[in-house]
Amino acid sequence: MPRDSAGSMFGGAGGRGTRVSISSLEGLRNAMRKDPQRDAAAAAAAPAEVAADDKKTMQGLNERLAEYLAREGQLVEANKKIQAEINEILAKRSAQDGRDWNEIKKPLDDLRNKVKNMTMDIANVMLKIDNSKLANDDFQNNWLDTENELCRTVERDLIGLKNILDDTKLQRLQLEGEVESVKEELAILKKDHNDEVEELRQKIRDSSIHVEVDSQESNLAETLNKIRAAYDKLAKKNQKEADNWYQSKFENIKVEEAQNTEALQSGRSELNDLTRQRQMLELDIQSMIRMIRSLEENLKETEERYGGELSRLRRVLQGLEAEQGQLRAQLGRQVEAHQDLLNVKMKLEAEIDEYRKLMAGIFADEDRTDAV
Repeated sequence: MPRDSAGSMFGGAGGRGTRVSISSLEGLRNAMRKDPQRDAAAAAAAPAEVAADDKKTMQGLNERLAEYLAREGQLVEANKKIQAEINEILAKRSAQDGRDWNEIKKPLDDLRNKVKNMTMDIANVMLKIDNSKLANDDFQNNWLDTENELCRTVERDLIGLKNILDDTKLQRLQLEGEVESVKEELAILKKDHNDEVEELRQKIRDSSIHVEVDSQESNLAETLNKIRAAYDKLAKKNQKEADNWYQSKFENIKVEEAQNTEALQSGRSELNDLTRQRQMLELDIQSMIRMIRSLEENLKETEERYGGELSRLRRVLQGLEAEQGQLRAQLGRQVEAHQDLLNVKMKLEAEIDEYRKLMAGIFADEDRTDAV
């Protein structure tokens, strides 16, 4: 600032109070003089009223200076308090029992990790359910088709076995009819044989009587024995042939019946096996359906449980973030207030330095004047 220009000082808090102006450096010099001889010289050069005004101005400046110095002391104390608070906040940030932002972030990171883990668990459960559904679909597409094909095959086999059984029954009935007819023929043959034997015997008896009457010299006994032997041989032959034919028929019938019975038992065994397979497949299907329902219920319960937990964690996270924002805002306000105080202090120090320079210039001019 030029020495001949007007100087200004601001009183009150931070220089926001009453403004005191000095129109010239000479007036300030005159106001600062305390020697009576210098006051008399100034009074000779200026009116008495001007001297009184300068004295009042000087008194006002002294009062303002005292106020500035007091205000400076207050600002220094306030600055020390704010600096102490800032140091305390910084110390708490680094201390374990204070507001360490790293410590504050740890529960937030833990909550984020929990949310991430819960999300991964839900994704795994969803993946398991999808895999189960795919396995169920594949099972239904493959195993059910196989089961249906097996059922159709079994039904076709059963129909074939029923047809074979019906044919076997018809053949059995036919064979039984043939056996009955053979028995009837055998009975007829036996009856005819007996009739023929009886007829021959009757003829023999008649012939023996006739022989006895007609001729006593012929050998009737030998002749009858030969005839009897021939007829016995013929009867045995016929009986043996009938027995053989009857036995062969019955053997064929027994073989066919055994084959049909074996085929029927095999079909029934195969039907039982297929029925057991079908029951096992139905049990597997029911088990898969129950497992899918259980997984769906577990998924629903997990979603509900984790949904509530996620909501609670989100609320906690929002509260911590809001608290963190409030702390940052509070710290920002404190820093801003500290900066305002520093600015006020710097302004006061600048004005005090300017005032001191003015005072030093005044006293230097007075010293030069006294020397002259």
